[in-house]
Amino acid sequence: MAGGLAHELRNPLSTMMVNLKLLAEDLQDAEAPPEAVRRRALLKVDVLRREAERLQQLFDDFLNLAGPCKLRQTEIDLNAIVTRLVDFFGPVARNHRIDIEFTPRTTALSCPVDEQLLSQALLNIVINAQQAMPEGGTLRIVTYAEAGWAVIEISDCGRGIASNDRERIFRPFFSTKPGGSGLGLPITQRIVNEHGGRLTFRSEPGRGTTFTVHLPTLPRPPAENPAT
Repeated sequence: MAGGLAHELRNPLSTMMVNLKLLAEDLQDAEAPPEAVRRRALLKVDVLRREAERLQQLFDDFLNLAGPCKLRQTEIDLNAIVTRLVDFFGPVARNHRIDIEFTPRTTALSCPVDEQLLSQALLNIVINAQQAMPEGGTLRIVTYAEAGWAVIEISDCGRGIASNDRERIFRPFFSTKPGGSGLGLPITQRIVNEHGGRLTFRSEPGRGTTFTVHLPTLPRPPAENPAT
């Protein structure tokens, strides 16, 4: 984890250091026209801002993965959570030529969950699905009940996961996407596990990937304290 974090920090920090050096040189250039200096300085400040935001997001993701995770569970209909997710992500999907097909269970699918954390976990999967379909496609979401479990399936029709990557996709900092932190799926897995659930997937290269979230319909029993 520490090695992966150090590796991810190196690129934005290097970019920031280079641009700070160039910015200082611009500001010390007494012969350059002031407007040209200002224009170049603003460009470098914009780069610094983007890299600072990237670092902030990286630290936030790392803390979500490695920090304490305290659930605030309430009984809620998972169909409602997914509906809000579809409404929120809809504009992004349309912008990437993606159609969302949501097939909810015909009756309420109640489950004790931390709505904020679960929404984050599902959004991570949906973003991965969108990135797997750069030319557009269909994103299918289905909810149903199965022997004491509430189930959410999210399927894309993208490029799929290569066979040699399948055992690594839940490893922190592993990513096949340029600029990806490799923390989205590990965070999602941790959130699902904290709920007492499980996250699985199946994938076929060239045809797409389906992630399946199983959540217990009964609250997870509290851990017993060892006798002292």
